[in-house]
Amino acid sequence: MSEWFKFGDLNQLFGALTNFLETTLNGLIRLKYLVISLSFILLHLSGSATALQAEENNAVSMNLEEAIHLALEANRTLLNSASSVENQKLSLHTSESEFDVKIRPSANAGISDAAGTLGAGISFEKKFQMGTKVSVSPYIGKSEDEYSGTLGISFEVPLLRGFGGKVNSDRTDRSRFSLRTAERSFFLSQINVVLDTVSAVYDIIRQKEIVRLFESQGGRLKEHAETAKIKEKVGLASPLDIFRAEIRLKDSEDSLTFAKEALRNAGDRLKLILAIPLEQTAEVSAPLESEALRISPDEAFKIALTNRIEFQQAEDEIREAERRSDIAKHNILPQLDMVMNYERYDSSQDLGKSMSFNEDRWSLNLVSNTDISRTSEKADFQQSLITVRTARLNLETKRDEIMREVRRESESLNKSQERILIRKEQIRQAEGKLALSKIKFNHGMADNFDIIEAETELQQARVNLLSSQTDYIVGIYRLRAALGTLISERP
Repeated sequence: MSEWFKFGDLNQLFGALTNFLETTLNGLIRLKYLVISLSFILLHLSGSATALQAEENNAVSMNLEEAIHLALEANRTLLNSASSVENQKLSLHTSESEFDVKIRPSANAGISDAAGTLGAGISFEKKFQMGTKVSVSPYIGKSEDEYSGTLGISFEVPLLRGFGGKVNSDRTDRSRFSLRTAERSFFLSQINVVLDTVSAVYDIIRQKEIVRLFESQGGRLKEHAETAKIKEKVGLASPLDIFRAEIRLKDSEDSLTFAKEALRNAGDRLKLILAIPLEQTAEVSAPLESEALRISPDEAFKIALTNRIEFQQAEDEIREAERRSDIAKHNILPQLDMVMNYERYDSSQDLGKSMSFNEDRWSLNLVSNTDISRTSEKADFQQSLITVRTARLNLETKRDEIMREVRRESESLNKSQERILIRKEQIRQAEGKLALSKIKFNHGMADNFDIIEAETELQQARVNLLSSQTDYIVGIYRLRAALGTLISERP
């Protein structure tokens, strides 16, 4: 062994090697835990990103027009009203089928002490608009060893009561009137849904802006409170300044709580209108500026009476009442029907010969079965006249109601426009008062009372302006509804 290589050097070598291995092992262990920690962090971030993305994907964003379109398609009240319209359409189809050709198969089988009988036939019936009924009835039967065949034709013609197209189409006309009424009711439901949607959207926008204003005011009041505390320590402010700022801060926080609750309620109201799940996020936007709607009262009344569906319904009710009154008057007539029957028949032990129809028979009868006094029918006619008078009075009442509604909505719109100008002037005055208060406060000529009071007045003026603006826009929609021009598609 050479002189430079000694036992102590060997120990040092092994010690260094051991330290190196421990250091490397500890580094690998720390690296392992670092990798695991990074994996958990990445998984957490990935899960958070996925949840955030799912939440974003679950959110619904729309403007006012899109919200109205969705409401007209998905609102549950409209869906129920549409079902009523479909139901009336089916009723009309059933009524119209009264004049279709009816095919009635028939069969009979029996036994008695004399013999057994067996037979089958079919009847083709048709009722015409004037009340005439025609039927063709082929029939074949068997009794013991004999077959019998019959081909019958029958005519039934009402001579008094029941004759005429107006009388016989009464059921169909009633169904058509019910269908028109259901369609108009659906149209009115659409108008109400549009108004509710507009009101809910602008309520959300108003409450959202109010929340923003109160949050901004709360931040400023916190600054006033902190500033007052700092000045109070150096003798430049009194404890009253601190209490004043903190009291107004609590008032602002309380108002902010109520505003947030009102915002949630407004959002839930819109979701119910749009049939959106309450847990889903909905963001809406709508303009706060609108063109002034200017129209003279006379022109507004003329437009409303021309377009209001309620006025058209009232006029239709008069026509329907008059039609039913004519039917009731006709029903006073006694019943007198002419019934004609003609048959070709034959019988034989051979089935083929029984179908030759070599013999015939016919009959002509006048049939009447009626109450001579006609008490019930006369009372029905008098009641129908009362219904006609009531319908005409309802038309006059409806005209007055429409004119009153148009006048009310027009005046409300004008007042909202006046309030907007007043609120803007209040904001201008509050801004001037706030600027003057800041100058006096900065030069030590006043305490923070003037600033806080001016900021509170400015805040209230902005909230009032926002409410007036939204009321004016919603008022435009209400006036359009009163004029009957809110929705273009009409039944």
